[in-house]
Amino acid sequence: MALTQTQLENVQVDYGIVFADYGLATQRRLGPTRGGGGFKVDATIRDIEYDGGNGKSKGMQVLESVTASLSVTVLDTSMETLAIAMPWATYDGTAKTITAKSANIGGIQDTAYLDNVTMFAKLMNNEYKKITLYNAMSESSFELAAKPKGEAEIGLEIMAHWDAFDDAADLYKIEDVAAIVDPFVAG
Repeated sequence: MALTQTQLENVQVDYGIVFADYGLATQRRLGPTRGGGGFKVDATIRDIEYDGGNGKSKGMQVLESVTASLSVTVLDTSMETLAIAMPWATYDGTAKTITAKSANIGGIQDTAYLDNVTMFAKLMNNEYKKITLYNAMSESSFELAAKPKGEAEIGLEIMAHWDAFDDAADLYKIEDVAAIVDPFVAG
């Protein structure tokens, strides 16, 4: 069976370009990256079991939770990137320091969350999939290794978070866009 032109045009063919706080005054590109980026959504679905049921039944399932994450390997070891990788730590942009203090233990501050992390993935038709995670924060372990004849890599697994104060807010959004538009560059 032959493929359609639309199917061919929607093949993702290139690496992902990743931004923190895309579209905001604090926007910056996370990069350079290595190995592209990966977007993952996990849904927990519970089957309602009932007497006489023969297994999974349409209409007898409950969506219990949804999580979304973006994984990317970053080569940029700037203090700003390290602060994204360790959101629980204290970042002083003026002194250019990141420290862990006993005061960091406990509830995570709102300032640890990025408004969004957005990845663009190029398609065969030269357009993009735009994938945005909201209330984004890295929850992975932090590791930085200096390598002889190699570059340090920072593995980020950035999780989207529900907004506890807004039940209508999106966890993530996937869009088709014609181009990567930088709202801060005059065209």
